[in-house]
Amino acid sequence: MNIRELFQNLQEENFVEQLKGELILEGNCIIWSFDLKDSNNDNESSDDNDFDDDFDFNTVSTAELLQEAYDEDLQAIETLIDELDEYSNWSFSPSEVGETNISFKIF
Repeated sequence: MNIRELFQNLQEENFVEQLKGELILEGNCIIWSFDLKDSNNDNESSDDNDFDDDFDFNTVSTAELLQEAYDEDLQAIETLIDELDEYSNWSFSPSEVGETNISFKIF
């Protein structure tokens, strides 16, 4: 299986919908990335007049949110590639972490 075929398998609608991040085909690798700025903020209050929602006493750090998205999506991607019997044919780069984003490459 080449990189384009792998990308197409990862783009299956039911699989992509469960990922927190996005997948991009760039050259000879697939880049997974997740940016907190682009994600839905679960901490936003739906009712601005609700006093309790204005204070989040269980604040999660940016690093923790990025790591959680990375761990969940990496596991899902690795599982799908393993189900395709392709796991031994691909490598995963270490994660690259920015202020509000995280990414890795599959090559």
